Amino acid sequence: KTNPVDVAWLPAFVDAGLNKAIGRAAGNLKRGVKDPELLKNAFLSAVPQTLFVLLPLFALLLKVVYVFKRRLYMEHLIVALHSHAFLCLSLALISVLSLLGDWLAPDGKGFFASLTGWLEFAIAWWMPLYLLLMQKRVYQQGWVMTLLKFGALGFVYSILLSLAIAAAAAASLVWM
Repeated sequence: KTNPVDVAWLPAFVDAGLNKAIGRAAGNLKRGVKDPELLKNAFLSAVPQTLFVLLPLFALLLKVVYVFKRRLYMEHLIVALHSHAFLCLSLALISVLSLLGDWLAPDGKGFFASLTGWLEFAIAWWMPLYLLLMQKRVYQQGWVMTLLKFGALGFVYSILLSLAIAAAAAASLVWM
């Protein structure tokens, strides 16, 4: 009924579409406040598409950082695919361990709770260490350059990931 968005240089149908999306997002947010499981499911369903979009961007970052290595973009894309697959597998394993720990030790105490907790901790530490070792082995540079490039890539990628997650959350609200 109201049109809060009115961008002068956009055509009227784009403004109408934006206003309709904002209205749907507001309505879905109210539904999500009543049932948080809806929000969680909508957001988690957008994660694979988000990672799929970030994959070529990460490969492009690798191409820029390793510009003097004379590697094709496709080689960087394979490294990016391997990295993303490893991270997804590790995060899935952490999730399974967390669920297993909750199932075996609902009170969060005892042998199984501490075992699954330690395994989750070990996997969380292994993830960046593995990626660092993989980057060193694939690109065959010294430790100093590898650490610098690993840190720079991690910083830039974390910013890209944050923006992509925010966009995915906003899109999830609209399409929920």
